[in-house]
Amino acid sequence: MKRTVLLLLCAVLFAACGSKSNPEEEANRFLDMSRASFLAGDYDMAKACIDSMRAKFPRALNAREAGIILLDSINIAQSKAELQAMEEEMSRIVNPDKIAKDTLDFYHDEAVQKVRFFERKLQHDIQNKKSH
Repeated sequence: MKRTVLLLLCAVLFAACGSKSNPEEEANRFLDMSRASFLAGDYDMAKACIDSMRAKFPRALNAREAGIILLDSINIAQSKAELQAMEEEMSRIVNPDKIAKDTLDFYHDEAVQKVRFFERKLQHDIQNKKSH
C-alpha cells in the first residue's frame, strides 16, 4: 500500500516536471513526497527525497529550511524506533552476565542520547528558522 502511494507521488512529480514553475514549488513537491514516506514509516525514502530536493534545488531556501526541520523529525522517529527495539531486545535477555549487561547498558544509553540530541536539534532549528 505504501509503495503504491509513493509510486503515485512519483508519477505526479514527474508529470509536473514538464511545467515551468519556481524552484520553491518544485522543492515543496519533494518535501510532500518525503512527508508521505515519513508517515508511511519509510525513513530511508523520506531522507532520500530531502537529499534529492537539496541537490536539485539549491536556491529554494525556504523549502531547504523546511527540509532541515523535517529531517530532524525523521531522525527523531528513527532514533526512537531504534531505542524501542533496543529496549525490547534487553527485555528478552534473561540473567545477562556482567559484560553483556554493561554492553547493553552502553548501547541503550547511546540510543537515549541520540534521541535527546535530535530533539534538541529540532528545537534549535525551529527557533532559528528564517523566511527567505
